[in-house]
Amino acid sequence: MKVILEQAPEGAPNFCFGLYDADSGECLEFVQSDWDYVGLASSLGWRPCECGATDGTVDCTHRTVSEMLTEAFDYLAERDGQAFDLSDYG
Repeated sequence: MKVILEQAPEGAPNFCFGLYDADSGECLEFVQSDWDYVGLASSLGWRPCECGATDGTVDCTHRTVSEMLTEAFDYLAERDGQAFDLSDYG
């Protein structure tokens, strides 16, 4: 399935993200909480830490949650408007 990531879809606060079906335009996921950035970013190829000991919402020995939440937001913001084929991400 092909999807498009949009930051701050029309009418939403600027820290939100929407994931839309590329064909129908239907909103598949709407993320407005920083705790949800890591899940969405991970589903689009981002990794919270190379050690694999965290999902990004819990500190590991290498990184803090704050670092990972910020990086996940940046990862998503840098990909605003991009299309993704979800089959590429397992």
